[in-house]
Amino acid sequence: MPDPIPVARFNHAALNASNVDASVAFYTQVLGFYEVPRPGFSFAGSWLYSDNLGMMLHLIQDERFEPIPTRDNTRRSHLAFRVEDIDRTLELLAEQEIPVIQRRLPDYGYRQLFIHDPDGNLIELGEWPDVEKMDLRPLPQ
Repeated sequence: MPDPIPVARFNHAALNASNVDASVAFYTQVLGFYEVPRPGFSFAGSWLYSDNLGMMLHLIQDERFEPIPTRDNTRRSHLAFRVEDIDRTLELLAEQEIPVIQRRLPDYGYRQLFIHDPDGNLIELGEWPDVEKMDLRPLPQ
């Protein structure tokens, strides 16, 4: 088997948006990202950055992108972020009138909050420990 590619670090996630301005408002006002310079592509979009996460989020304008209609399924592609205080997070989401789906992680009991951006992209906010403190041993081959 050939050697795997030695990837260095996560850089960005990219999401399609039917309305980039609405998505920028959501990710900056709700999750604390801020806009950063973006190359002069031939299509509309925005690059956002989070100091806390050390990652970028690229929003790509796509007028044909249809917002996801079903919002009760939490078992689909999503972004997941750890939060320090899940109770305070619930309060902040309530203040902004953002609907929340609450779950508990089986076997661990950690609380999970699922919200949606303006296009229905799923975002998980969880109280789990830092990834470095989780059991990251490779499974036997």
